Amino acid sequence: MARVRNKTDEERGWEDVMSKRPASYFLKVVSVLAAPLILAGLAVSSGSAATATTPTFFGAKLTSQSQPSNAENGQSCDENGGIPHGSTCTWVAISAFENGSHFTAPRTGTVKHVKLVSCVAGKFRLQLAEANPSARKAKVVVNGPEITYAGQSPCGGATGSHYVVQSFPVNLPVSKGEYIAIKAKSTGTLSCSGGDGFLLYAPPLPVGGQLKKSHSGASCDLLVQLSYR
Repeated sequence: MARVRNKTDEERGWEDVMSKRPASYFLKVVSVLAAPLILAGLAVSSGSAATATTPTFFGAKLTSQSQPSNAENGQSCDENGGIPHGSTCTWVAISAFENGSHFTAPRTGTVKHVKLVSCVAGKFRLQLAEANPSARKAKVVVNGPEITYAGQSPCGGATGSHYVVQSFPVNLPVSKGEYIAIKAKSTGTLSCSGGDGFLLYAPPLPVGGQLKKSHSGASCDLLVQLSYR
């Protein structure tokens, strides 16, 4: 026959003590135990939010619907007023195609890819600039790589409305607030539907020096995007 073990005085005393504890005591215990888990969850959530809001590119917002309007065959720099015939120019972009005011580098880092849309083959020297658009002044601070890009024929593909976004790997340090610029005689990486998206310089700006006044512009946006990844 099994023996029934009687509770000791010590065990009965502990139960009495616990039964007399107010409910608030147990709530405090649960709060203390749960706090680290809550804090850990907040840390993960905050980290995720920071990652989600970190900008990954600047310049044009490019998709297969990004049309090089009125620049299907490219545009020469000298088609714009005040530029001598046959000139090579520095084109400093002071607008961002379909991307609001995001035409400058949002943070210091390294550009990993150059993306663009063009229906005509061409090339340009990628540059970074400092600028004061309201004063129409700029200067080039970095000469980047030469980008040679392909065309698309027919322009927009078979449907005439599907444009190829070309991508080129680069390794270009950039500082917060710098502008995208290109050095080219002509380019197809444009959407020309009005506005004033450029400061133009002929002859091209050298690297360094003082901000220089621009006396010409172009009614176009640059179809070039610089990506941090």
